Amino acid sequence: MKFSDVYFIKQKGMKFQRIKTCFVVMMCLMILPLSGYTKRSTGALISYSRLTLHRKADNTYEIAAEINELTIPLKRVGNLFLIDAVIDNQTGNLVFDTGAMGLVLNTTYYRNHVVEDSHPSNGVNGSISNVSSVNINQLSFSELTLKRLKADLTDLGHLENRRNVKILGLLGLSLIRNFEIIIDVNNNQLQLFRIDKKGNRLNSNTKSFQADITQSFETSNNVIFLRGTIKGKKLNFCMDSGSETNVISNRTSKEVLSSITITRRSILQGSGSKKSEVFYGTMNNFIYFNKELTGMETIITNLDGLSEAYGVQIDGVLGYDFLNKGTLCINLEKKQLGICFLKSETK
Repeated sequence: MKFSDVYFIKQKGMKFQRIKTCFVVMMCLMILPLSGYTKRSTGALISYSRLTLHRKADNTYEIAAEINELTIPLKRVGNLFLIDAVIDNQTGNLVFDTGAMGLVLNTTYYRNHVVEDSHPSNGVNGSISNVSSVNINQLSFSELTLKRLKADLTDLGHLENRRNVKILGLLGLSLIRNFEIIIDVNNNQLQLFRIDKKGNRLNSNTKSFQADITQSFETSNNVIFLRGTIKGKKLNFCMDSGSETNVISNRTSKEVLSSITITRRSILQGSGSKKSEVFYGTMNNFIYFNKELTGMETIITNLDGLSEAYGVQIDGVLGYDFLNKGTLCINLEKKQLGICFLKSETK
């Protein structure tokens, strides 16, 4: 079983999506397969029927038309969530990935695009690879269309083979940051509500999200970092819908590591000569804003690669098992995350 590279990128603005590309592959390769479906161009344009988003020079977007809400269906493959997409006449799926800054594409389908630049990158196991960027003419998902943009390229073949589904790439939060984002994995959908610069919904007639708890978060290039506690130790987590399981760093304290019930272990061979030891288990004693969340599948491994790539020291990753606890509401303008827990999670 191969352990895909995690890339370190010199360019600060592009390293996030590149590192996340390979982390998604890593998570897929480390858990048991589940079957079935349940310099970026200034002036790029996104349109959604009456909705138009203009890309500004700083890579943020402003809404130029009147539409206040929309729903995007999600397809579930294993513990990944996919969005139907068409990119330069290729039809397939994008992984919805809150841990990615922008767009990352699969080399399999876009190897013939003209490469704008290519950079050497170190892997988590010490191997070295190249990551390229290309220009894309058009990306469409749901009724949303983005034209004239740049994307990073990397190999997602292992992920495709493991899940037996065509994956065009990864899609992060940056394209939809002008909306309040409701992630409802139990009903397989995203709901987007247009917000103003203060993070308030423009349509005051829509029913506001009723959260059981709300907590502030920090961001770096549209990637979300949350605080949690295990055994009284405060930890920093990346919230990542592209991770099929939670992850804890093997560099955390003995108290934290001893709280995890180990179920098995594995030695994973990287694309280089080095190997990586991974432990599988169940996360216990995890507290999020005074709420204890139990029974979350967890992997223990080295996260130095992710920490260096994000430029933020992280102690873990909150993936599918965290999202599956209820419905999440993300407001990037207010930097707030609300959760409405499933009835089975309420006490």
